[in-house]
Amino acid sequence: MNRFFVVSCFILALFAAIVYRLFDLCFFQREALLKIAKKQHNVTIELEPRRGNILDRKGQFLATTVKSPSIYAIPRLISKKKKPEVVKELSGILGLDPQWVNHRLARDKSFVWLKRKVTQEEADAILDLGNPNIAVLNEFKRFYPHSSELAHVVGFCNIDNQGTEGLELAYDTYLRGEKGLRKSKRDALGREVSALEDKYIPPVNGRDLILHVDQFIQHVVERELEKSFNQWHAKGACAIVMNPASGHILAMANQPSFDANDYSSSKVEARRNRCVTDFYEPGSIFKVVTLTTALSEDKAKLDDSFFCENGIWHVSSRRVIHDVHPYGRLTFPEVLIKSSNIGTVKIARLIGEATLYRYIKLFGFGDMTGIDLHGEVSGIVHPLNKWSKISITSVPYGQEVTATALQMVRALSVIANGGYLVRPQVVKEIRDEFGVVIKEETPPVRQRVIDEKIAGEIRDILVRAVDEGTGKNAQIKGVKVAGKTGTAQKINANGGYSHSNFISSFMGFAPAENPMLAMIVMVDDPHPSYYGGTVAAPVFKGAIEEALLYLGYVPPPPDIAEKTAPAKAVSGNQSQLKKASNLARPAANSHN
Repeated sequence: MNRFFVVSCFILALFAAIVYRLFDLCFFQREALLKIAKKQHNVTIELEPRRGNILDRKGQFLATTVKSPSIYAIPRLISKKKKPEVVKELSGILGLDPQWVNHRLARDKSFVWLKRKVTQEEADAILDLGNPNIAVLNEFKRFYPHSSELAHVVGFCNIDNQGTEGLELAYDTYLRGEKGLRKSKRDALGREVSALEDKYIPPVNGRDLILHVDQFIQHVVERELEKSFNQWHAKGACAIVMNPASGHILAMANQPSFDANDYSSSKVEARRNRCVTDFYEPGSIFKVVTLTTALSEDKAKLDDSFFCENGIWHVSSRRVIHDVHPYGRLTFPEVLIKSSNIGTVKIARLIGEATLYRYIKLFGFGDMTGIDLHGEVSGIVHPLNKWSKISITSVPYGQEVTATALQMVRALSVIANGGYLVRPQVVKEIRDEFGVVIKEETPPVRQRVIDEKIAGEIRDILVRAVDEGTGKNAQIKGVKVAGKTGTAQKINANGGYSHSNFISSFMGFAPAENPMLAMIVMVDDPHPSYYGGTVAAPVFKGAIEEALLYLGYVPPPPDIAEKTAPAKAVSGNQSQLKKASNLARPAANSHN
């Protein structure tokens, strides 16, 4: 009887424990167990959108997306016996470390990447193995048809198609699109059962960027800049071509460059967009600002003359100014044409520090240009209370002030377009995958800086600077060119100016009577020659001459060209460039 009672109690206790356990599983742990079950049986697959294209103003692809094979494995289905053989095959085909492959296959997973975005030859070799647990999956891969051309502006993406530099980064929100998803079930081995799909949200593909950049003009600029960079053994170089009336960037090139399809093999310094990230003392090209200020404020007239001290001027016991060549008396235009430092400083002293500083700021120096690119710097313009007693003898010809190449070509455009400061723009519009425009550029921002008459007078002086002065190597047959050379000493580590390291530059626009294109060329530390007229001006000539032909520009007869007024040139600029562009446009273009 006692034994029966003990056994009965034991059975009742065991039954109670089972009931409690069932109650616990059904009520207290229900949510946690359901969560685990869903995790085991449900699968949510993210669907990657196609990244938007980047195109030039005529629909030429600058960046696009292609499908690229990637290799993955299902480790838990690979038997231990066959694993050594699989490791050997994979490491041989994919060029991977066998120990790394073995470590990946040792994981208890239903999916591991082995190598992403491989060549088609590697993918075919994997498929030839006939191993169902080693497979190929097509992913999206960014592709740049023109490799290194415009690479610094377009930028590049990482392996996950996320923008990391240039426009790829600046407009990543538009370009990347929105991910979709597919919810389905999987079996006990972790494989998807696509027939049991219960939810599908398609991805939204990225938007396309349409640029103002012209791929052909970009090509000739890159070609000419690379030629100069190599010929003069320079440390670096950059060039910008801009429509001076609107601020539209038609080309932006840098040397050294890199292949955007293989950016990881390039040096970091080669991937820097020097046009917007590097600032330096501009040197003689800055004289345009000083002389424009003098005319605008009526501090000097075109027929005034200045004694240039035969090349050496002892301004004070601690300040001596030199000219490259000894000049006696020069007229106002000749000061700019001959690029006299002494004459420029004498004009600046008539202007005064406060007025000169005000115009430097009006021309946009010391401030961002507002271009739609990452990494822009503002340069340095010291406030008046930081100017020393000798600043008025340095700033007028581009010392003690720093600027970017973009700021300089924008300042030059003030002369070219009749007196307006414009905001540079790279992107024209953003379209969806169906070609619908979802965002257009803001209207060109134009701020009056100087009078149109003053701009015309400086323009005429700049034409003479090319015809008679230091810019002769920028001359284009049949086309009037306005421009200015610059040869600026670089600053040594000890703070003094170098006598062997220079920044060589040329900035100009053409045709002078009706400016269509403005361009700046900067070459960092060229050797053995370093004068802007020798190193930088030929780049301008080679690029602009070919660009004007491409745009369909036909030089007017000499008698008509002489009668063309600056006012007419400015007002006709935008329509003429648009008309010329249409002449060069392909007959059929689905992207424009």
